[in-house]
Parts: sequence; structure tokens; C-alpha cells
Amino acid sequence: MYKSGSIYKVRSEKVVVRKVGNEMVIVPLVNSVADMTRVLTLNETGAAIIEALDGQRTISQVEAQLISVFDVESDILAADLQNFILDALAKGIIEEVS
Repeated sequence: MYKSGSIYKVRSEKVVVRKVGNEMVIVPLVNSVADMTRVLTLNETGAAIIEALDGQRTISQVEAQLISVFDVESDILAADLQNFILDALAKGIIEEVS
């Protein structure tokens, strides 16, 4: 579980992130080489989350931004965001800044 004041960012030295239309492609790097066997594709929602995790916004600010964009109840968004962050941390896509 994260705290609402936590700040996360994409681990730019570990992944390459590219937006293609409404989707986002994340390619993990191993020794600075793309690992094409572990490519991830995110939908519009996942892409919005990754873009919001910019290393400056707190989780509370990210939640507020996403609520203003997507038609979703705040408790559902909070649970989905928590799951996304835990999964992205486990996969080494993001890291906690503070």
C-alpha cells in the first residue's frame, strides 16, 4: 500500500516508453538492450496513469487528475491505481521518488 503523498516516476534507465495513438508501449531494457519478450502495451487508462506518474505529482494529485479525465467513482479509481502501481513496481517500470 502506498501513501497518498507518495511520488512515483518511470524508471527511464530500465524501460523505453512510447505512446502510439491512445495506447502506450513499454519495452524493458536489459543491459541497455530492448527485451522484446517482455513488451507491455497499456490502454488509454494505463497510459494516462504512466503519464501522470511524472516524479512531481503526489498520488493524491494523480487521483484528482484521473478523476477529472475518466468517468469513474473515486473508490474504484483508488483501488485500480493502487493495483497498477504495485504491479508496475513489481515489474520495475516505476520507482518511488518520495
